[in-house]
Amino acid sequence: MKRKRNMKSAECVKKRKYLVGMHHSRMNVLPPNYVFPKMTPLTLTQNWLLGCVKRNIPPLATLCSKDVLHLKSGNQQRNKMVCVMRVIKKEARDKNVWIEKLADWTPEKVMEMWDAVSPVLEAKYLRNVKRPKEAAWSNLFKKMSDAKAFRKEGRRREGRTV
Repeated sequence: MKRKRNMKSAECVKKRKYLVGMHHSRMNVLPPNYVFPKMTPLTLTQNWLLGCVKRNIPPLATLCSKDVLHLKSGNQQRNKMVCVMRVIKKEARDKNVWIEKLADWTPEKVMEMWDAVSPVLEAKYLRNVKRPKEAAWSNLFKKMSDAKAFRKEGRRREGRTV
């Protein structure tokens, strides 16, 4: 009886897409030696919405700050990714190609959304870049930051009067 139960639970674990592990005193979906890979804005979008089953990386959108605490500057990287993806999401919503439910994204739908959004991103933020399709997502973040794309509409900072 006990052996059957153990075999059944082992089969359930094999069927899982992502394996989790215990490190740094907590359950974590990222391996302890994980490093965010160098990514273009397209690969960031793909990894954000789909993840990579082959490398045991869940969609980056599902990660919270506690999941990346063990990474060198992990929270800072994740927060920058959130900012970039917020702008991409806004542009995709404007084009009516954004899907709200994360589980409904497929590689084809991501590419369809990217094809609609990338010309807008290139025109707004990457116009002075020699090869915008090969630009790093961190370069896009810097250009968006310079263009004040992360400020919420309606909120302005007013200077202090002394």
